[in-house]
Amino acid sequence: MLSSRTLRHVVLALAATLAVGCAPTLKVNVLQPARVNLGSARRLTVVQTEGRKGARDLVIDELLRQARGQGYFQTSDRSNEGIVVKVAGRSVQIVNAGNGPAQSPDEVGVRIDVNDWDAEARTEIIKGKDSKGNPTEQEKKFYEARTVVSVTAFTSTGRAVLAEQEYEMVARGADKSLALDNAARALVLRLLGDITPRYVTKYIRMDDDDKAQKPIIEVAEQGNVPRAITEMEGYVQGNPRNAAALYNLAVLLDASGKYQEALDLYTQAISLSSKDFYVDMKGECARRLADQQALAQ
Repeated sequence: MLSSRTLRHVVLALAATLAVGCAPTLKVNVLQPARVNLGSARRLTVVQTEGRKGARDLVIDELLRQARGQGYFQTSDRSNEGIVVKVAGRSVQIVNAGNGPAQSPDEVGVRIDVNDWDAEARTEIIKGKDSKGNPTEQEKKFYEARTVVSVTAFTSTGRAVLAEQEYEMVARGADKSLALDNAARALVLRLLGDITPRYVTKYIRMDDDDKAQKPIIEVAEQGNVPRAITEMEGYVQGNPRNAAALYNLAVLLDASGKYQEALDLYTQAISLSSKDFYVDMKGECARRLADQQALAQ
């Protein structure tokens, strides 16, 4: 049985949760850096490949197809232009620039080395039961592919954001070709997952304690954030010590991607109010600013 003190804490926690659930919020989609941050680069160019030609061609085709489908990177293949790069630690040296244009600041060069690329016939026994509940065994034949590639990705300044990073994938297929296709598809998907920023949905809580701000909040909830910012700025001018107004203006700027301006207003609001969610939303805004700065490098 819960003690009265524990029960009180549970009730307070539940009340806080319900309060958040009823509070107005703004939904925003924010771009977050991938595990391997390529900064502001939006172009991927395969400049060199090594290993079995058929495997190299399959990986390049799959990379171009998937990147095109995701829509974040522009991708191109220049692996036939004679470009040669040498990896040394976390830097890359261009040994031969080939016969095309030089790498641009918004472009990431990619070298792909195929280390292992094969598939073997396999057999497994699948156990089950028939309609009468009797045990059954069925032999299933398939091919299992193992693919291993090393990937180096580097900036125009020669910095290797990936330096001979090994990617390994095992996949099955009804025949050898299909097994290798499946492995290549999964391998490229993992690579792109490591380097492609993604949009994440966030909800920023507003403060509706001041009823006079309700019409402005409703404008923001209907999607007209620019108009809400203008109206809230006017409200703040007439009520410069109103914590909720300062906080809500911070939220509106936060939702517009103006993170530094929002942080300043969050700080002002916190100095006037002890509401915990003010601090929480400021912390999330600070993380969004850090992500924005990382993606602008």
